Amino acid sequence: MQTAVIVGTGLLGSSFGLAARRAGLFGRIIGVSSPPVAAGALAVHAIDEVLDLAPALAEADFVLLAQPVRRILSLLGEIEPLVKPGALITDVGSTKVAICAAGAAITRATFIGGHPMAGREVRGPEGALATLFENRPWILTAPHAGLEEMVRSLGAQPVQLNPADHDRLVALSSHLPQLAATALASLLSENDLRQVAGPGILDMTRLALSSFPLWEDILSTNRDNIDAALAAYIGELEAVRAALRSGMLQPHFERGARLASQLRRA
Repeated sequence: MQTAVIVGTGLLGSSFGLAARRAGLFGRIIGVSSPPVAAGALAVHAIDEVLDLAPALAEADFVLLAQPVRRILSLLGEIEPLVKPGALITDVGSTKVAICAAGAAITRATFIGGHPMAGREVRGPEGALATLFENRPWILTAPHAGLEEMVRSLGAQPVQLNPADHDRLVALSSHLPQLAATALASLLSENDLRQVAGPGILDMTRLALSSFPLWEDILSTNRDNIDAALAAYIGELEAVRAALRSGMLQPHFERGARLASQLRRA
């Protein structure tokens, strides 16, 4: 593949551009984004040039949709007559059921849903890193040898999951932690904790720095799975509360420590 088009040159899109450039994947990387964001991507050398959507797609052998979920859904409804026949299209959206359903309607090109499990609290191309995807899972919703090899060349680990399993699992591993951190920070916001804040509260509230406009699309397109995850978490908090009262907290600590250790070894 010679020409890549990145639609949305923010943090993930520009990080992809930097990582792809480092790996020598493409001869030309075109960015499609708003003027200030595209200028930022050019400044950090994540892309070679900027074009409007239609002329960019006409030249694209590979397309990465790196915008918020609802915008990705809208784009998938627009690009069928614009995309170069035979192109490979993927995305970085944080939910997959709705996106993959929209992508399945494309006939001129091949669409494979994707989700790199990587990110930072900062937004925009100025925060982009060529190393952002290293040693991170990159979910793909269907087998595709070329895309899997591309993911490996970026330093990530391809993992295949169907869209429904993806959305159920990330509700637990990503969306629930975000809401837990947001709820904790919201609860504590009426207290001045600066004089007693240690690494524990800093670690636990890190995700509360995330942007609501970015998360709004994610939460609205995975509502049922997130609701189930929240219900399970509330149930566990109630169990921990009961164990605190009875002096039987040790099993909760042990189960939690096992999971934390497993994640860090992985």
